[in-house]
Amino acid sequence: MRRPGAPASWIWWRMLRQVLRRGLQSFCHRLGLCVSRHPVFFLTVPAVLTITFGLSALNRFQPEGDLERLVAPSHSLAKIERSLASSLFPLDQSKSQLYSDLHTPGRYGRVILLSPTGDNILLQAEGILQTHRAVLEMKVNHKGYNYTFSHLCVLRNQDKKCVLDDIISVLEDLRQAAVSNKTTARVQVRYPNTKLKDGRNSFIGHQLGGVVEVPNSKDQRVKSARAIQITYYLQTYGSATQDLIGEKWENEFCKLIRKLQEEHQELQLYSLASFSLWRDFHKTSILARSKVLVSLVLILTTATLSSSMKDCLRSKPFLGLLGVLTVCISIITAAGIFFITDGKYNSTLLGIPFFAMGISTEFTSS
Repeated sequence: MRRPGAPASWIWWRMLRQVLRRGLQSFCHRLGLCVSRHPVFFLTVPAVLTITFGLSALNRFQPEGDLERLVAPSHSLAKIERSLASSLFPLDQSKSQLYSDLHTPGRYGRVILLSPTGDNILLQAEGILQTHRAVLEMKVNHKGYNYTFSHLCVLRNQDKKCVLDDIISVLEDLRQAAVSNKTTARVQVRYPNTKLKDGRNSFIGHQLGGVVEVPNSKDQRVKSARAIQITYYLQTYGSATQDLIGEKWENEFCKLIRKLQEEHQELQLYSLASFSLWRDFHKTSILARSKVLVSLVLILTTATLSSSMKDCLRSKPFLGLLGVLTVCISIITAAGIFFITDGKYNSTLLGIPFFAMGISTEFTSS
């Protein structure tokens, strides 16, 4: 019966709600009858599906390898701009002129050498060059073949030699000046642009850190520096095999830097590779293990307490546990479907099961 003053939209909404409610009641009643008449089927099929998809999730589990997909949407303009920059300003052509952070290079290894406070790292050119030579001579084995940096490096178009930071040339000149032990042979290093021995002007602002200039110097001569950064660029040529070898080289590079740190106590060595940020991102899954276990225990406790009452006859604590178990089964099945359809895992998915359990616990308690 229509209430006086009630709008027509309210009447239609109430009628629609009643229709939906009756439809859902009828559907749930028929579903309950079907389940009660075929208990074996409804107990067996979900268990088989859960086991099947669970094993599929274990066999096809694969973490997300593209870091850009984790931090930027698929339609990100930044991805388009970086792709355009990579095509217009290739590393092998622009690197010898000016360093650019416009686009991220492919695979690379980077070492930062830091001297103690107050020391001049330029006076330790020989030790730095020893580290550099150790990196160049480092070998990685793949299918019986040994690969060094010269096999994997990005080549310059001019002379087909490996792209190396110009700070290496500066260090070579400093070492030769130290060996000659002549003050007239001392190399004048300028910052951020310096003149190399072959007459080229090079930008080393990204390769030399903690710079102190000579007071009242008009040509920006360097009095001392505290840090040097050297980057080794690898070429993959879009090949999966070459990319795998590059990944092995990066891992060996990080191990070598840790080993060299023990030999060069006068310097602090820090390594970085293209996979470092990806590795740190996925380490969150390992660090979250204890928190995940604690959260699971809290959810089970909450589900049990919310379904308990003072009246033993009306208390149903196992109903809450059954609700959490049901959600776990559905999550395992969903994970199997996700990985079967070529989905890839990342640590941001860890929160999804707990959102589902929280909603399930809320409905169970209500």
